[in-house]
Amino acid sequence: MKTLAIRDSHQSGFVNMAVDLCSMKLVQSGNAQAIFRTYMWAPHCLSIGRFQKPEKEADVKKLLDDGYHIVRRPTGGRAVWHGHELTYSLVAMEDHPLVSGSIAESLEKVASILTEGLKKSGIPAVLNPGSRELSAAGREFNPCFTSHGRSEIMTEDRRKLVGSAQARSRGVFIEHGSIIFTNQQTKTVDYLPGAASTTLKAKMRELLTRGVGSVLEYNPDITPEILAENLHEQFAIQCGGTPASFLSCNLPCLEEMIDERRQIIEN
Repeated sequence: MKTLAIRDSHQSGFVNMAVDLCSMKLVQSGNAQAIFRTYMWAPHCLSIGRFQKPEKEADVKKLLDDGYHIVRRPTGGRAVWHGHELTYSLVAMEDHPLVSGSIAESLEKVASILTEGLKKSGIPAVLNPGSRELSAAGREFNPCFTSHGRSEIMTEDRRKLVGSAQARSRGVFIEHGSIIFTNQQTKTVDYLPGAASTTLKAKMRELLTRGVGSVLEYNPDITPEILAENLHEQFAIQCGGTPASFLSCNLPCLEEMIDERRQIIEN
């Protein structure tokens, strides 16, 4: 079985999530051992967790009218704004050495790839030693970047730099996450549904401003493309060999999966 590397540029949220799901199917079928992918988003997009409802997390009509997208991820977690960032995904069987073990162990294994790639890119990334909520736990309308999970990747002054989420399905592991270049997470506040009070919106905006770090603060000259190459290099080191390059457009059942991701939101 092959270890694959996918380097995608800007694609819609529907395509991006469909590719991640098709990657899971490819691994499950035994046609790939592990797949590491980097990608970006156009247009900018709000993604919600697997168990969230679009209308409870966003004013969907306003979001679409303004030219943005909304998509549901195959992973759990909370709302994330995908704008100026680099997103990664790693798919493998649950017992693959790159991701095996408990949730905490697999988080640390994937984080080791990311932190080394970030450090090579001039970003002093560190692992968060413990979980904390910037807002009240369990409160409605808590976007992803208002919580700092254990082993998530932070700046040295404990601001969240990477928002990640995992899932396991039928023996297949996936983790994907957003590496922030410019902090645009306050956009999630701009599109909260009408039930969100003005006071809550102000609080969320403040938390998302002071609690999020960004790549360009540390290396203004780095680009998502350069960081992507550094991450792929670290993935190859962890694998002990050079993964085969693969085009996401060649994934089987991709068009059907794109339609499914779109229907989840439209229905």
